[in-house]
Amino acid sequence: MSSHRVRLGAALLLSFLPVASGAGFTEASFAQVGAGGWQPVRFWCDTPERVLALSGTGAGPGTLTQWVGGVRSQVAVTVGADDAGAGQVYTLLTFAGSGAPAPGFFVHSSNVQNVQDPAYRMTHVNEFRVPAGSFNCRYVPQAAVVAATARHSVTVWEAAGKVTYASRNRDGTPGVQLTGGAHATGGERDEYRWNRGGYAYVLVVGTARAPGGELRVERAGRVLSREPLLAYSVSRAR
Repeated sequence: MSSHRVRLGAALLLSFLPVASGAGFTEASFAQVGAGGWQPVRFWCDTPERVLALSGTGAGPGTLTQWVGGVRSQVAVTVGADDAGAGQVYTLLTFAGSGAPAPGFFVHSSNVQNVQDPAYRMTHVNEFRVPAGSFNCRYVPQAAVVAATARHSVTVWEAAGKVTYASRNRDGTPGVQLTGGAHATGGERDEYRWNRGGYAYVLVVGTARAPGGELRVERAGRVLSREPLLAYSVSRAR
């Protein structure tokens, strides 16, 4: 990556960090856990190797969904009680027929860097440790939206009327960075749009009433590419 791209990425992030408000933010996460079926998820994890999501409402039965190269697999899991301490939360996972060396399988999150603190728009999910391995999760504390497709990781920052976009390719290499976007709300979907060089980059994300979404590229009103989202989180002011 060139030094110019590094400086540009840092400048974009610093320019669009929101000022923490006393009211804080709310965060909602969703994943495509079935063929065309979306559900709220408690945790999800975006990594270069794969995307993972844990669905379920708390301790008890749950489902681990994983996408590798866009191919989805699922396995039942028993979710244990949260084990919190020293700023960390470990949510224990048990998989039938799969034993793990200490400390076992879990989702590691933070009880400091989380949406309950007005300084953070997103809760920090650090790691998924599951039978397939240990996976460190991408974290963008001040993002308005983070999303994943089979090919890209997407981040949107929004503050003071400015909307910024950055993507990374699934292999971890830099993608596209765009400023000057527009955010249209209404109905059951939010649309973020950026225009550059005759091309439009569009991110659509659904609300809790109609979750789901896509990332697409258009030119002269014609869709050049369309990628369905696998999972995403949205943070809004309270």
